[in-house]
Amino acid sequence: MIPFRGRLTPLTSMLRIAGSGGSPGERMRAVMFVAAAMSVVLVAGLGVAGDPDSVQARQYSAYSDREKPVISFLLSNPENVEDFQREFSLTDGEMEEVLAAVRHENGVLAGTFAKSEKLVRVNRGLPRDQVKQKIAASSYDESVRSAVAQTKVEVKHILPPGSQPDLRRWVDAQWQQERNTFDAQSSTYLTTSSVDTGMTFRVFATQYIGNTRREVAMPHRKLKFDGGYSVRIRPSGSSTKVWARVKEVGPWNTYDNWYALRKYRTMWKDLPRGLPEAQAAFQDNYNRGKDEYGREVLNPAGIDITPVVASEAGLAKNENAWVYVYVPWATRV
Repeated sequence: MIPFRGRLTPLTSMLRIAGSGGSPGERMRAVMFVAAAMSVVLVAGLGVAGDPDSVQARQYSAYSDREKPVISFLLSNPENVEDFQREFSLTDGEMEEVLAAVRHENGVLAGTFAKSEKLVRVNRGLPRDQVKQKIAASSYDESVRSAVAQTKVEVKHILPPGSQPDLRRWVDAQWQQERNTFDAQSSTYLTTSSVDTGMTFRVFATQYIGNTRREVAMPHRKLKFDGGYSVRIRPSGSSTKVWARVKEVGPWNTYDNWYALRKYRTMWKDLPRGLPEAQAAFQDNYNRGKDEYGREVLNPAGIDITPVVASEAGLAKNENAWVYVYVPWATRV
């Protein structure tokens, strides 16, 4: 506070001159000095009072984000589907058309991600920064923007005439609600009653074409290359449980053992247990919204499942969903 008060000392003197003392010329120069100084103080004050992160958060529109597949993410939640249909007075047939557009986008983005994964595998021996450069130079971002834009066009075409402008309002409102829920639950996870019987976590699941028909991918290389790991999956709101072996690495990251205690996480040690890096990136712009290879994270997935596993769990083709993943080897301590 003392240095700040010291910097204002010349201003205090000029205020006295402008108010009463000094010649007319001195008073005019003082008035000009005071006006300039006050404008600087005002701008500085706004800079201090307006935290850039909070200002950016208030101005951010998920709907306007060209690389955010926010419609497909929101409509992966059955409650949001019901709200969307009610909000826009859609028939069951029209709602199914919207969901078909969403599932098509999921398929296109899965293909885009698969191409980027191939690029990562081919360049596995290179430093991570060089792999990032190759991803940035690829068509990844362009393909994502094209798919997201196409979904918006298709969904707006299905909506009743005159209601299209309300789509952005609904999407941004629901996104903020999801963000609030994420903030409230980001450090929570589910546990079983016994240390020896593993733990259950709620994460987002996407679908991929695996090397075998029944398998899952989890984002840590140890699980694939050590072998022998299996998990049980149950979609949120369902009683159907499906076991599958972990045979691939993914989605998004390769050293994100999100199921481990924070001190045992290989990367992203500042994230709480049970929170995949992709979820934090997608929902909270963690790591600038990127994965370890600099790819824009397109969904908050912490697990990938093959279409056969998805079907056995009751999910449709290319349907993404929140699931409960039982991890037998995860202990509470």
